[in-house]
Amino acid sequence: MFPAALLAGVLLAGTPRAVFASEPELPADDSSVAISEEKAAQAFEAYQSRRFSEAVALYVEAYDAAPNADILYNIARIYDTKLGDRPLAINFYRHYISDPGAVPERIQLANQRLLALRDAEAAASQPPPSPAPPAAVPVAPPAPVRAGVTARQWGAVGLAGLGVAAIGIGAGFGFAAIDDAHTVHRLCDGNVCREQRGIDAARSAESNARISTVGLLSGGALVALGTALYFWPSSERPEQVSLPAIELEANVQQARGGWALELAGRW
Repeated sequence: MFPAALLAGVLLAGTPRAVFASEPELPADDSSVAISEEKAAQAFEAYQSRRFSEAVALYVEAYDAAPNADILYNIARIYDTKLGDRPLAINFYRHYISDPGAVPERIQLANQRLLALRDAEAAASQPPPSPAPPAAVPVAPPAPVRAGVTARQWGAVGLAGLGVAAIGIGAGFGFAAIDDAHTVHRLCDGNVCREQRGIDAARSAESNARISTVGLLSGGALVALGTALYFWPSSERPEQVSLPAIELEANVQQARGGWALELAGRW
């Protein structure tokens, strides 16, 4: 028999490449047992160093020198949990279960692993399922195509574009007013400012806020007016109308005491 400390440490591994003969085992002499113990010790050292294939080969040599059920169990565990070789793990689990030296606790674990490994082998042998046919994608009917754009609609587009430009300018001045307000809050206490920069920021914030309000309100009104004009019913035939030229202008100029926003359009 082998020292328990020599074999028990490897019982979480698994892997050999030999298939043992079915002849009855003959009693091993002391020299064979010594060789087997030495090979088992080397196998355990290889296992701890994660040289699992080498550990299996050494365990096989140890078993050949002096057969032992613990060696069969170690080999099965290495093939099962470390090398992932299901057929050889199944083979050595079977050898262990049929060995007279097998213990009930390990026989139960070996039977559980045999069932799991057989199920895995059966699943792996099944052909992959055929891919499902692609689902039919409903095709939406084509959207109606407008015959053309009337002069009134082009004017509406111009008004809406001018409104968008005004909104953009108003938003820009709004952000500038917010930034100036932060400066005033940091440098002033109510109406008293510690630095000239705070006074300038207060004036700039007021001016920027006025321009932002004008830009946002006028831009929103122009966009709403352009949208209403574009979709207003008309009996005018588009094919009889030539496309007008549209010019949009949005200018920001510095004036006395602040800034001025100038919006203009021609069509």
